[in-house]
Amino acid sequence: MSDAGRKNFSDKLNEGLTPDSQKSTWDKGKEFVTDETDKLAGKFQGEENKGVAQGMHDSAQKGADEANAESYADTAREYMDAAKSKLNDAVEYVSKSVHGGEK
Repeated sequence: MSDAGRKNFSDKLNEGLTPDSQKSTWDKGKEFVTDETDKLAGKFQGEENKGVAQGMHDSAQKGADEANAESYADTAREYMDAAKSKLNDAVEYVSKSVHGGEK
């Protein structure tokens, strides 16, 4: 059972088991809003006020969110490195064209 003011566990389970292809746009939107609201409520609810199940769920959710954030940061870092490399290649090409390249 979920804590007062939090999304019910049975709703979360049903949403997770139902494929997105079988959900209407309304259902997907409602699910997104209620999930984000529940995450926000979990951040403001003190750990001492959470039931065991709710605390476990919030800890797992926090871990998943942090893992996603790290993977996004890694991807952004890879794109930045690739962009720097391409920019460096372009600078070298222009420099060789202007000042004469090595033969």
